[in-house]
Amino acid sequence: MLRGKWIQVEQKGKTPGPRCSHDIAMVGNKMYAFGGELKPNFHIDQHLYFFDFKTHRWSIADPNGDVPELPCLGVRMVAIGTTLYVFGGRDGFRNYNGFHSYDTVKRSWKLITHVKKGPAPRSFHSMAADDKNVYVFGGVSTKERVNTLHAYNIIDQKWIEFPNPGESCKARGGAGLAVVKGKIWVVYGFIGEEVEDVHCFDPVESKWTKVETRGEKPWARSVFALAVVGKYIIISGGEIEMDVQAHLGPGSLTGGTFVLDTESLLWEKLEEGHSPRGWIASTTASIDGKKGLLMHGGKAPTNRRYEDIFFYGVDSA
Repeated sequence: MLRGKWIQVEQKGKTPGPRCSHDIAMVGNKMYAFGGELKPNFHIDQHLYFFDFKTHRWSIADPNGDVPELPCLGVRMVAIGTTLYVFGGRDGFRNYNGFHSYDTVKRSWKLITHVKKGPAPRSFHSMAADDKNVYVFGGVSTKERVNTLHAYNIIDQKWIEFPNPGESCKARGGAGLAVVKGKIWVVYGFIGEEVEDVHCFDPVESKWTKVETRGEKPWARSVFALAVVGKYIIISGGEIEMDVQAHLGPGSLTGGTFVLDTESLLWEKLEEGHSPRGWIASTTASIDGKKGLLMHGGKAPTNRRYEDIFFYGVDSA
């Protein structure tokens, strides 16, 4: 099975500040961060920050081009090559952003799809990518939770909507989304309560499958960190029970880390390396020759926000 080690990454100088409900993505040796909240349900700023793993210092990316109109929370971001793709998110007044890209070489934003076109506007959805497609699943739309799966092909520059998974994979927010060997995996999430189901979509066969996993299964959770290393899906942290005040409170949060082998469908518990937290920004990253799970910030059990960076580097898989 997969084995690795947690480290806390040193940050020098001024940071973007504590936050949760934001997202991060890696391009080369830089981690980009966008969106988030400090005060529950209210946005912070519109800056695109980046952390350089060589200098361990933060900077603000040049705000050229079609900068997203709104500062937002519940936003999602992925990277393909040297380009970031940012979809959705909302401000504190429930106005939503569309679909943007940021070219990290030209240092410029581009509006790809206006908020009134393409997939329905949403927040707390899930995103993943392969080398040609950006995938968007679920989330909370202007009216309700959804369970739709869309893909944007960066070559054709078109959106497609895949078949709906139906009632077996209920509409949800805060799920994990992963692309593993061409298939798209939906892991856990929140449907009004935290759930522990796993689903897989095969784009070639255009078919959904509810996956029965076994082993040291994580308890139901949402808004957790996730990364993919080979055939493995790593998850860490998350909310295991909603607060009585909903998002205004901290809820019950965990620090547990688990790995799912997508071939044997066996879960295994890994070492814990960070304090309990949820609403975490995370991505798959390669740092100092090791691939693993990179995470930034999140919500603490005290309801304050974190600003630390942790990395689970895989030694063997």
